Amino acid sequence: MTPQPLFPMPPEVTRVVLGGGSPIDLDGLRIHAPEDARDFALNYGYDMGIPAQRAHVVRVFEDAVDFLEAVVLDGTDLHVPPDLQELEDPLDLLLWASERPRSLRGRWACALLRVMHTLFHVDHNVNLRFLPEIQRQVFERYDRYLVREGNQWLLRGAYEVPLVAVERKENKDRVSMLLKMLHKPENVAETIYDQIGIRLVAEDQLGVLMVIRFLLDHHVLMPTHIKPSRSRNLMIDMQALETWMEALPPAFCIQDLSPSERLELNRTLAAKRPSTEQNPFSSKDYSAVQFTARTLIRLPSPWSQGVGAPGTPAKEPGQTHLADPARIPMLIQEQEEFTFFFAHEVQVMERSGFQSAQSGPASHSEYKQRQRDAARRRVLQGILQEEPC
Repeated sequence: MTPQPLFPMPPEVTRVVLGGGSPIDLDGLRIHAPEDARDFALNYGYDMGIPAQRAHVVRVFEDAVDFLEAVVLDGTDLHVPPDLQELEDPLDLLLWASERPRSLRGRWACALLRVMHTLFHVDHNVNLRFLPEIQRQVFERYDRYLVREGNQWLLRGAYEVPLVAVERKENKDRVSMLLKMLHKPENVAETIYDQIGIRLVAEDQLGVLMVIRFLLDHHVLMPTHIKPSRSRNLMIDMQALETWMEALPPAFCIQDLSPSERLELNRTLAAKRPSTEQNPFSSKDYSAVQFTARTLIRLPSPWSQGVGAPGTPAKEPGQTHLADPARIPMLIQEQEEFTFFFAHEVQVMERSGFQSAQSGPASHSEYKQRQRDAARRRVLQGILQEEPC
């Protein structure tokens, strides 16, 4: 064995472990022998000697090539080189990404590994396996009060709040998740909070506040379940709101405002300057109150359905991996439900902001293009002309 010097420290230590950087921003690896590549894959989570695990790695490699060609490289003159597209052993990517001096083949290997790493996190996100039932339980809270009368949406409970529109984000497709993760520092699927979401559109700023108040009054929105770091207010001037509320008479009623008074109030309540918390991929024209709420999801316990008493075989055929419950803690075996909190995104907008989001700089298509451009720069480090070699 050749002794390895302790210093200098490799970039995996200085940039990632100590510096808080993302591993997909590293410009290469340090794997120089086939046995090191197999050991790296094993500790990453895949035993390449097991056919099923190897087959999954190969599928992810093929999906990464397709994603690069169809999404990342779309609109450029670049293509994944043929020798990488026809690769038979994905472990070769680890060796090529470790070549010094850095070759063009090594840079393409790094690009593919960045996408593969992201895909692995998408494929192993446990929540996605239960997404339809999670979606049903999340939206059920809102559906209880959402009423449509002709072309008009209403929130109807102890009182009514008119809505301009209601939109649901029922799930993110794989391409959308990849794009989102490829520009996120964390680069893991668990940090995508808008896999499921709902957008409620009111007439104006005052209507937005009424929607939020309705959700609070009917316990659809639980302050105890809001993720503080994910709240973003790009619409309401908080100081102006507090000043206005402090001056309200005891028996104030929104309906008592004349159209001109309501218009003037909306101008007063409108945010005067952009928030420093704005998503860097959102347009400066985007305006909304946005927050992430968590819902306690209840699913049937897989142990109660598939495993009997300790020492008994699995109840359902094909569940042999559950046939040895002695290794499962008794507390888990006795649970009849599998419960966890799931985060979903809520956006409340006013009419003009919603219309801006349908077209122009604030539109979703423009937003996705900005994401695509950022992902392209990050994945193709050293390949794009504007990137230093």
